[in-house]
Amino acid sequence: MYNINIVCIVSTGGLEVMTTSFEELLNSSEMLKKGDKVTGTVSKIDNDKVYVDVAGAQYDCVILRNQITRKPFENIEDVLSVGDEVEAQVTGIRADREKRSEDVPGVIYLSHKILENAEYKKLMELSWAGIIEKFENGELIQATVSGQTKGGLLADVEGLRAFIPGSYIDTKFRKDLSKFVGNEYTFKIEEVDKSKNKIILNRRVILEEEKAKKLAEVYGNINEGDVIEGKVSRITDFGAFVNIGEVDGLLHISEISHARVEKVADVLSVGDTVKVAVIAVDKENEKVSLSAKTLLPTQWEVARATIKAGDVLEGVVRNTTAFGAFVEVLPDVEGLVHISQISHERVTNVEDVLKKGDKVNVKVLEFDFENERLSLSIKELLEKPVKEEVKEEAEYDTSYLKDEDTSFNLGDKFKDIEL
Repeated sequence: MYNINIVCIVSTGGLEVMTTSFEELLNSSEMLKKGDKVTGTVSKIDNDKVYVDVAGAQYDCVILRNQITRKPFENIEDVLSVGDEVEAQVTGIRADREKRSEDVPGVIYLSHKILENAEYKKLMELSWAGIIEKFENGELIQATVSGQTKGGLLADVEGLRAFIPGSYIDTKFRKDLSKFVGNEYTFKIEEVDKSKNKIILNRRVILEEEKAKKLAEVYGNINEGDVIEGKVSRITDFGAFVNIGEVDGLLHISEISHARVEKVADVLSVGDTVKVAVIAVDKENEKVSLSAKTLLPTQWEVARATIKAGDVLEGVVRNTTAFGAFVEVLPDVEGLVHISQISHERVTNVEDVLKKGDKVNVKVLEFDFENERLSLSIKELLEKPVKEEVKEEAEYDTSYLKDEDTSFNLGDKFKDIEL
């Protein structure tokens, strides 16, 4: 129940000549008049009014329902009970002109609400003064979101109503603002205009400043060369974003492996744990570049540990040139099959024998891992053709010369000629 102070006001304007006793009463210093503040006791409660006993009142004192309090209520009994002491102000006096007796019949109207409003006005003035001072000093305030309205939220600030645009409540767009109602947050006073009864609050700017400060600390602790374990948070065509604590870094597709990666999703999935090295930090633009392959052995280092001269390997022809063919024997490890090592037969055009994509077996002839070179041979794995022994034949048959005397003279040649 409320303790209400009531003031009764008696208006004597327009009263005609009354009985002597009434005139004496009007002139009495104890007579109540409009504007007086009084204290009384609730004596009776009706549906639409409350009767109050006020010492020295010349008439019955009544508080009408709409003058009880500025706060909403359903039943008078919810705020007042018989016997409650109330304080109020006299707002009007009605005297019954038909009955002219010593009883001086009439009604004194009281209001507790008018006192509440006066007090509320004082409080609001103080609240406005406080809000304006905080706004000018750039101070942050605590406020509870009291409700939702078109385009945003409402908040109570020291008894004053403030508006929070939907875009000012969080750093991300929130379609449903109902979850913020009833919660207390820290706000920046974005705008104040007492003449328009306008107060705009902003929470987003505080969150952004906090995030920026936190990120500055995070980026201040991240350095090139740091090795960090993180989780893949997002996959794109050009790489994967890896969460390394408070920030996400980009693991570009070219930094995933020493081997060629055609599609990121083929080698990584969201949620995968990966060990990465920080290869670049752009604090100004809040970007971190990561590499996984930096922590892995290169393909040539793998080759150095697994390949030796004389090994027979299976490979794929990746390119052909006028002087030979390059064959990939491990991912990103290619060796040269010189044109002279393709076949035992003479090869004048490499592409007549080998084409890109051909699978071939090769033998390692030499290696130079420092300069990432391999000399390979296909010919060494092919059986050398056997040459047939061919007897040399004379250009002319002279065998007859061995069995007969082939000498002759001119006399023999012309012996049959008669002279």
